[in-house]
Amino acid sequence: MLIDLHCHSYLSMNCALDPSRVLDRAAAHGLDGVAFTETNTQDGVDELLDLGRKAKVKAFVGLELNTDKGQYLCFFPDPLKVPEPVQLWGSNRERPWSAAECLPKIRSLGAAVVAARPYDREFDHPALDGVLTVGALDAVEGYNARVRQSANDLAVEAAEQLKLPCVGGSDARASLDEVGFGATFFKAPVTSQAQLVQVLQSRAGFWAVQMGELPRLLRPGEGREQERQAKKAKKRRRWIGGGAPGGRR
Repeated sequence: MLIDLHCHSYLSMNCALDPSRVLDRAAAHGLDGVAFTETNTQDGVDELLDLGRKAKVKAFVGLELNTDKGQYLCFFPDPLKVPEPVQLWGSNRERPWSAAECLPKIRSLGAAVVAARPYDREFDHPALDGVLTVGALDAVEGYNARVRQSANDLAVEAAEQLKLPCVGGSDARASLDEVGFGATFFKAPVTSQAQLVQVLQSRAGFWAVQMGELPRLLRPGEGREQERQAKKAKKRRRWIGGGAPGGRR
């Protein structure tokens, strides 16, 4: 089962994506589900879950929590029962919320926590190697389709050091075209929000997946035949151009 565990909609600031169109795009690209992880909020959870009941793919809800030491995807068994971050810690306009304070509280509310794009320096407060000591993690985002490959590689290395699994997602925000290029493969079907959290907290049975158009694999001997035909074509071009005796001009 393929689920994009990191996606945004117009419920996030500076994002205009229609969640219903996100789900349609996901279905067209072979995904089985999308987790909407809006920035610092779960506002609109009713709307998102209702859309998922009508769509061809399942909809899950989390939030992307911005802190002073990185970003974290947080998934709750029942999002409707969880206070908004601003209710828990007040405004973050003057200074970011403290990871040391937020993550233990999030865990106490039953959430699964994933370190998102920890080595992405385009974020104002990236976790960087702090991801190795922050604690309270169930997984690390090893593939984010919007992040440089070098940053994804460092995230995978961090997960290996922490002995944690990796998840993947598109982090789609600017365009529907971003949907379908990153996901998480779950070995067993995930049919509910509570089950998603349970599987993530088990730290087993799921892997990050890079998606997109792959090159066509050649059959045995096909590559050699293509090379031979290319050499013949090049030789003919030399003759036609007058590079060999008797060539046409």
